[in-house]
Parts: sequence; C-alpha cells; structure tokens
Amino acid sequence: MSEIFIRKQEIEDGKTDELREWIDDLYGEAVADEQGVKEIWGEESLHTISLFIEHAADANYFVWYLEADSMEQLIEAREASTHPLHEVEDAMMGEVLVDPTEAGEFEPLMHGVSADRPDQFSIQQLSDPSR
Repeated sequence: MSEIFIRKQEIEDGKTDELREWIDDLYGEAVADEQGVKEIWGEESLHTISLFIEHAADANYFVWYLEADSMEQLIEAREASTHPLHEVEDAMMGEVLVDPTEAGEFEPLMHGVSADRPDQFSIQQLSDPSR
C-alpha cells in the first residue's frame, strides 16, 4: 500500500497570485519535460501529487497531497535531486511562503487506492493561468 503525505504552508500576504504564476510555470516545465518528470517520479516512488490553495479567514495556505510507495525514498531522492524542476520549486517556495520548511502535522485516518488505476503519467492544469 502506498504512503500519503499532506503539507500545509502559509502563503505570504499578497503572494497568492504569484504562487499561481509559479505553479503555471512548473506545469509548463512538466509538460515540456515529461520524460524528466517520469524519471523524478520513479526515483521518488511518487504516484500522485495534488496542489491546492486553501482560503482561510486568517491567511491563504499552500496545501500539498503526495502519494508514494515510500515517503522516506521520496524525501531522500528529493534531497539528492539536482533536476531544474526542483530548483524552480525551491525558488517558488522561498519566494511565496512564510516558512518553506513548515510541514504541519496531519494524522492519516484512511487512504484507499484502486488496484485498477492506470499505470501512466498524466498531469492536468486546474488553475486558470489568466487569473
């Protein structure tokens, strides 16, 4: 069974639109270098990544959902990575987040995975780049 990880990080005041722009850039890079993304995901044992913005009364938050065979493998591969997509991700986090190292603490309660999931890479942009 795969492992899941959720990360919630406060976005600096006034930087939410900038975060959207960074994500649009990351999406473009991922589409342009699909093979590189497949290699990263293979090294990290990553299956799923979903990114959200939570709009709360006190602030906006960047929320990540990750699913991988091994979070330990994912973290080790990510720390050792020199791939340009990771450099863009690091720059983005440093630019728009209050504390890029903040991970929050989440207690997983349930996770289900279909055995019939397709075994292919697919990425979908859900944000509106013109926003």
